[in-house]
Amino acid sequence: MKTAAIIAEYNPFHKGHRYQIEETRKATGADYILVLMSGDFVQRGEPAIYNKYIRTRMALLGGADAVLELPVLYATSSAEFFAEGAVTLLDHMQMVDFLSFGSESGKLEDFLPLAELLNRKEATVLSTVNELLRQGLSYPKARSRAVSLLFSEYSSADAAFFSSPNNILALEYCKTLQKLKSSIKPFTLLRKGSGYHDPFLPEDSSMYPSASALRSLITASTSSQFLTADDLSPQLFYKLLTEKDCGFSDYLDCSTALSDRICKYLSSFTGYTDFCTLLKSREFTYTRISRTLLHILLNQKTPVSFKPSFSERHLKTPYVRLLGFRKDSAPLLSSIKKHSDIPLVSKLADAKTILLEEAYQMLSRDIMASTLYESATFLKYASTDFHQKTAANNDPSFFAEAKKGLLNEYQQSPVIL
Repeated sequence: MKTAAIIAEYNPFHKGHRYQIEETRKATGADYILVLMSGDFVQRGEPAIYNKYIRTRMALLGGADAVLELPVLYATSSAEFFAEGAVTLLDHMQMVDFLSFGSESGKLEDFLPLAELLNRKEATVLSTVNELLRQGLSYPKARSRAVSLLFSEYSSADAAFFSSPNNILALEYCKTLQKLKSSIKPFTLLRKGSGYHDPFLPEDSSMYPSASALRSLITASTSSQFLTADDLSPQLFYKLLTEKDCGFSDYLDCSTALSDRICKYLSSFTGYTDFCTLLKSREFTYTRISRTLLHILLNQKTPVSFKPSFSERHLKTPYVRLLGFRKDSAPLLSSIKKHSDIPLVSKLADAKTILLEEAYQMLSRDIMASTLYESATFLKYASTDFHQKTAANNDPSFFAEAKKGLLNEYQQSPVIL
């Protein structure tokens, strides 16, 4: 039995994602496609447009055989830690044969040599990047410049090639696979369709739209329930206000300089996205700021062991959580249970008895994040319905009925198709 894995956000799922699943199955000969998906919050530092169960159903309908959740600690981290956490989790499962990811060239030879160089010269690269950061460059630009400065075989144009979001992740996946000496084989697929950040739907209907364009279309509509970063503005402002005197440099991705900047401009806070734009500078990208603010909101501080050595990697990904599966993928689930060296969590009610304390603490982060997401969704939609209905029908019992619809993580079962 062959299994190919895809690491994804599906924010939201679209035709390009279905294409990747189909082509991966065809090219690798995989019997099953396993998706490791971000939960309710994504790497850009925002809530996913739809909750993880809706997106899981989309993925299963689009051809995935099973969907697992990437812990929020990694799902909301920089590309390096996002990839490191995700690939390490897949490696723990001991039954994944291929890792499929999109790239701008579709050629593994564009990534494997540089990944090996970056791993071998990690300390030198880090030192050079830090020096460029001190000169005021953003991290993506500093990383790109460091590559062209340190490795003569890579020109500035080559380095820029590795600055696109898909290529950054592709490179990080290859780096982590090499570090782990993993048996998982990388497979890259030429990315098709609109650009990663293209906000417009393509005029050619045969082209795949970007997730950014679809999110713009969804947020312009009133026909579906969705969540955006600005829906979390009150919660974020309260958190920033109550911790301003202590600063924020203990949180993931938050330097002292960024902490000072947050405190300086807090009195001008008008909303989540506007505050990100206000804080943006030559040194700090919008995404870096948004991600930092999300870490603060989710109380994700920098633990001493956030980046343990690879010999301690059980601390990094100490469990795998099942979000959904197809009924005909039972052999895949059996294989996970048989081969994985970390526990498979399919029922949260069982988690405390099967997980070590450190693992349960990490899972608790996921539960808290999902509870925040569902609460914000409820406040945005159910409470509005409540006010409209009670005003029209004088029926306060509606609130009790609406509240029953607030998703409870402990009662939620995996999606089954």
